[in-house]
Amino acid sequence: MDKKQALLDLLNALLEAERAGVQTANYLLEKHQSEELDAQYKQVKKDEAWSCAGLHQAILREGGTPSKQTGAFADKVIALDTLQEKLTLLNKGQAWVARKIDEALAYDIHPDTELFLQEMKEKHHTNINELDKYLMGK
Repeated sequence: MDKKQALLDLLNALLEAERAGVQTANYLLEKHQSEELDAQYKQVKKDEAWSCAGLHQAILREGGTPSKQTGAFADKVIALDTLQEKLTLLNKGQAWVARKIDEALAYDIHPDTELFLQEMKEKHHTNINELDKYLMGK
């Protein structure tokens, strides 16, 4: 596999994961409403949707075709028993995305793609830190 295809596959994997992130946030907002957490769920949903749009554009910019698939992450979160387990997995998923972004940044990419991925990574780290504050208090 050439480097360009490897990059496109990675960006599409991220796109599928971010779609699953939107589903996960929707699920949490519907099934685990909480005065303490609803704002965080909404922020995650907003950031995941923003990431989906940006990844779609990045894939096109890099010469690829965006996947129409959604990752299985939401199903994994839903299958867990407790809210703490669900939120812990959500944070692990956010950290996985940040690591995959680092992999993507190692490729020769368009400057706009690089800027987008850096911002996406920052948003994920912010969301991890915010959710960690809640999880550490439990």
